[in-house]
Amino acid sequence: MRYTLPQPWRDLDHTADVGVAVEGATAEEALARLVLAFAALLAGGAPVEVERDEPLAVEAAGGGPALALAVLRELLYRFAVERVLPGACEVVMLAPCRAELTIGFGRHDPALHAGGLDLKAVTRHAARFERGEDGAWRAQVVFDV
Repeated sequence: MRYTLPQPWRDLDHTADVGVAVEGATAEEALARLVLAFAALLAGGAPVEVERDEPLAVEAAGGGPALALAVLRELLYRFAVERVLPGACEVVMLAPCRAELTIGFGRHDPALHAGGLDLKAVTRHAARFERGEDGAWRAQVVFDV
């Protein structure tokens, strides 16, 4: 399923950094919402006009949190190098150590996205990606600003 901005997420109360938490009915939905919460921070909540879809594959040992961090780190790298933001996300395959996604990228617009945060890093601090007792998937990440 393809998810687009906006998606629900909540701000984590963190003293020096900024964090986001999301929920999804499936692990794929939670990961897609985490990607789009990241994009919302960078875009300052403004829309991202998708210009192209691109496959993204990442691998990481250590399960869900490590894999989610690897996805977000790759997207932060692309933002730093190409100035592109995710405006849409589809998780095509999610395994314990590998994720394949299709990301709908749009260009960062300095005027439109002026309210966006300057995210410097995706941290391991308080990272979560797990299924709750109620069956819902919960993910959270803290970013260095």
